[in-house]
This record gives sequence, C-alpha cells and structure tokens, in this order.
Amino acid sequence: METFTHCGRCGRQAPSGAHFCPGCGLDLRDGRARQPTGLLPTNRNLFDRYVVIRLLAQGGQSAVYLVQDALSDGAYRAVKEMSESSLGPTEREQAINDFNREALMLSRLNHPALAKVYETFVEGQKHYLVMEYVGGHNLEDELISKGRPLEWQRVLGWGIALCDVLAYVHAQEPPIIYRDLKPANVMLTADGAIKLIDFGIARWLHPMRARDTTQLGTDGYAPLEQYSSRSEPRSDLYALGASLYHLLTGRVPEAAPGRIAGHPLVAIRAINPQVPENVERVIMRALQLQARDRFETAAQMRDALDWTLRHETGAPLPHRATYAPAPASARLGIRATSSIGGTARGGGTPAALPPRLHLWPLRLDAGFLEIDGSAVMLMEVGNRGGGELTGIVETNMPACLAAEPRVIEPDVSSLQVHIETTGLGPGLHTFHLAFRTNGGDQIVPVRFFVRPPGGPVEHFRRPTSY
Repeated sequence: METFTHCGRCGRQAPSGAHFCPGCGLDLRDGRARQPTGLLPTNRNLFDRYVVIRLLAQGGQSAVYLVQDALSDGAYRAVKEMSESSLGPTEREQAINDFNREALMLSRLNHPALAKVYETFVEGQKHYLVMEYVGGHNLEDELISKGRPLEWQRVLGWGIALCDVLAYVHAQEPPIIYRDLKPANVMLTADGAIKLIDFGIARWLHPMRARDTTQLGTDGYAPLEQYSSRSEPRSDLYALGASLYHLLTGRVPEAAPGRIAGHPLVAIRAINPQVPENVERVIMRALQLQARDRFETAAQMRDALDWTLRHETGAPLPHRATYAPAPASARLGIRATSSIGGTARGGGTPAALPPRLHLWPLRLDAGFLEIDGSAVMLMEVGNRGGGELTGIVETNMPACLAAEPRVIEPDVSSLQVHIETTGLGPGLHTFHLAFRTNGGDQIVPVRFFVRPPGGPVEHFRRPTSY
C-alpha cells in the first residue's frame, strides 16, 4: 500500500519518496523551495559554459538572459530559463512539454528570420534553452519610440518579410502554426532585418487533431477561431494583418469577439489618412473574421503586399525580400542623406541633420528583488541623427531609482540604472526614467517585483522580447 508524506511548508500530501512537493515545489529531501526565474546574478556561470551578463526579459514562468559562451570565443547568446516553482503536477508537466516542444521545433528550422537554437540543459531544478542572441528592439518598441504611426512603406516591407517566414513554417511537415504574431514578437535588428521570436505557444498542425490543446493568443491579434481552439495557417495571417494595422495606426485592433458583438473595426485610413487605399484593402482582407474570407496562404498575401508596394511607389522590390524596403526617396532615385556623420551618401555637402535620441531597451524589467535590496541595469544611449546629443535623465522616484550619469553628453554611450527597494512594500512596482534631450524626449518604464520575506512569490506576465 502506497504511503504518503506531507509538505512541511504548505501541508500538501505527496507520495512517500517524492523529491518535490506537488503544491509549492519545496524540495522534500532538504527543504529547499524551487526558485522562480529571473534571479541569476551577473557573472553566474551556467552549465560551466554560459556567463550571465544581464536579464533581458521576465515573464511569469520564464526569463531570458544575455550570456557569453565561453566555448565559442565569448559569443553572445540568449538563454531562456523556465522555472517549475508554484506549479502543480499537471501544470508542471505541461510547462516542461511546452518548453521542450519549442526547443525541438526551433532546432528543426533554418531561416534567416528565425533565431537559431543551440542546445538545452537542466541545472538547479530549472530548464534552459540556448538560442541565438538577436540584438536590436522589437517593432512595438519601434512604434513607441516614434510616438506616431510608422511609415507605410516600412510596414509593408516588414509584412512581406513576415509572409516569407510564415510561408516557411507553414510548409513544414507537419505545418507549424505560430499562433502569437504581434509587434512585440518581431525583432528589428541594427541592419534593418526582422526576426520572429518566441515560439512558446506555436504548435504542429496534425490533420487528425480537430482542436488545439489550449486556447492561446493575444487579444486584438488572435482571430475568432483561436478563441475556440481551432487555429490553422490562416489564423497567422489574421495576426499578421492585426500587427500591420497596429503599426500603421498606433492602435491594437478591436478583439475578434468584440467585433462579433457589434464593435466594428475602425478603418485604417480613418486613423491614418497617409496610408494608401490599396494598402488598407490588403490588410483588411487579412482581418476578415471568417478564415475562408482571408488570403488562402502566406505566399498569396505576400504577393498582394508586394504588388501594392510596387504599384504605390513605382519601383519593384527584390524577390522574396527579407529586409525592410529603402525609403521611398531612395527607391525613386532621389539622393538621401546618411545619419552617419551628417553627410550625403556618395559625397556631397554636409547635411544639417538634428540630433536624434536612440535608447535600448525601451523598458527595463529587473525581475524579483528582495526587500532592502538593490539592482543595477544597463541602458544604451545613442544619436541616430547629426550634431551632438545632450540632455538629462530625470526620475519620478529619486529615493528608489537613479541613473548614472544623469547628464547626457556627446561621449556618453551607456548609463547605469540603480534600483533600491528600501522603504518599498512587497509587490509589483513601476517607476519611470524621463530622458530630456535636444534629440527628443523618451519615457522608459522600470518595473520590478519586491518579494515578501519568507512568503510565496506572486508571478506576473508581460509581452516577451529579447
């Protein structure tokens, strides 16, 4: 007859000989609780190979770190960490299966717009996935940094590139449905390329399976059929249309159930009249509520976007472009100025370009901190215009948040953000840094969770970008 034991912390019953409590994750062998994610310190060595530089992103059950690979000449990698803390047996099994599925799925793919996967390992009761580090920022941050809808030519270029990668994953055997396409999951690199990240809820489309295992996605981007767990390749086309809509209007589209309930989707040109009518027509077709009314395939939607861009600009794009198109002035043969050094490409007289503030990242998430604890995070500061960038950094909570240096001068390329939790109660805190410069202003939210002393950690979620 099977015997049972009880957890000394939460009282949950567990089979005799179990290593971990199925309720709170306490290690029943030595009383150690499973630690949440996002707590790895700088210079921590993982797997005797990966040296932690800093935290890139923090979610409910996962975190992503920037690391250096000691066995690959210090190459940068992104390491995704999954914690099993605070998960019950069924949830824990599902989380591990999802994590391993993402690793297996990405390891079989080879496309320039997808991050490479190098390996997985388990250490300290946590699962890790080592991936290609994608520098830059996501398209949602690009929209935030501009403070206005983005140029339709750039947006169409990204749409064409995303159609390419969707066509690639849909052509796999079995097809892969991404299921969470949105601007926050599309990285824009320094050279203008895009990369689709975070395959955490992607799934293989099996012909004999009528429904998804779970209903997942993001309101505003998820199509109607995804709310009933019936995603298919055309579901990704709806999400792509919603993403392009967001970038062109600055607004997340009305959620599909709301549209069914009588809340109509506002036309793109009613918000942004600069968008040509043909562009709006293509995107609105992708946003049809019924899958049968959308484009049949990603290749068909790509051809429609490509034709529209050529028709509106009078200049064709290279076949199957992966990069965003050049500005319209360059495509039409007008000499454009470079933001490097303030001179025109190919010679010419210096152009009087104003300074333009560039920050990365546009959000800071310090993860979990102890009461009376502290943390230091780094931000990159740059000038994407001409002249010399100058300004100051202010904070709405000087006792808890500070930037060093506080004064931005032309030779400043990075700054340290210092966080102090003294005097703060347990829970989620969000403060702000205000960059006031002659190249524009920018507000950067700084978020962290103060852990209660000796108590359980309450998790929180946010969109992942790395």
